[in-house]
Amino acid sequence: MPEPVRTREGPLSIEAITWAAEYAPPMPSQLLPTLVALAKHADRDGAAAYPSVSRLAALACKAERSVRRDLRQLEDCKLIRKGDQSLVEHLPSDKRPVVYDLALECTVPGGRAGDDEGTRTSARTLASSRERGRAARDAKKVENPSSGSVPPSGRADVDVRADVDVRADVDVQSGGTWASAAGGRGRPPKGPLKGPLKGGSAGGRGRPPVADASTDGLHPLPEDFTITDGMRRWAHRDGYTAAIDIDYSTAQFVSYYRSTGARRRSWPDAWQKWIRDDAKKAAESPRLRAVGGYGYGSHYVSPEERGIF
Repeated sequence: MPEPVRTREGPLSIEAITWAAEYAPPMPSQLLPTLVALAKHADRDGAAAYPSVSRLAALACKAERSVRRDLRQLEDCKLIRKGDQSLVEHLPSDKRPVVYDLALECTVPGGRAGDDEGTRTSARTLASSRERGRAARDAKKVENPSSGSVPPSGRADVDVRADVDVRADVDVQSGGTWASAAGGRGRPPKGPLKGPLKGGSAGGRGRPPVADASTDGLHPLPEDFTITDGMRRWAHRDGYTAAIDIDYSTAQFVSYYRSTGARRRSWPDAWQKWIRDDAKKAAESPRLRAVGGYGYGSHYVSPEERGIF
């Protein structure tokens, strides 16, 4: 095991780590890994700890979101506080961590594992705080019964009568949808429609027509999904055509989403994300880029299979 040395000035604070691991007052168990990781970066007085959230997350084996929540709760418990922020003024403002000081003055004399009166009092205080929090959550559930629980009668508070019109949402001959003909609301109008359905691309901007649009706005990949001139201009403008073969990437895109049956609100937007991801993979691993039409991170599709798209 390597010697305990700090990555910046001064030796590693054994005092701060010992305090966090043993002598800090009792706290919710999920906060301890974050507190110990923070103490690893403090000086012997428990001050000037400013690791990044990503480093704390790695040391505590947590997600960054959980670490941020832990830091807020540790402040609420008075176990840490904001320190001298001038210590990080030399760092870029968008990468500047928060400086924390540990409350080493808040100490359980015999340690959290001790049997003295102070330790027992701290443990009782923590237990009563947890009980109050649990009681408050239970009271909130009673006041707001619509949170998903089933009424005591055993009958679910849901009307299961069908409220969906199962008539087809696409006119096969024109390629239009009920939503486009009925003000874009996604429901078929009552009675026959007057006049032709409005099909084609959205406003002439090169977007494929919507197929099988459901009431939640999601629909499967259109059968005639192709790269439009507008989509090619976008890929060329942002430099993606120089990094990847967008025709091959599009074939992979179509193959993947037809096989999974996934539904999206905007397939052109999903296609743009796919192209961006493929270009990023190619940039990160240039040696694994396509040679003769075989893309990194994708399954091989034969020319015969590609010809059906």
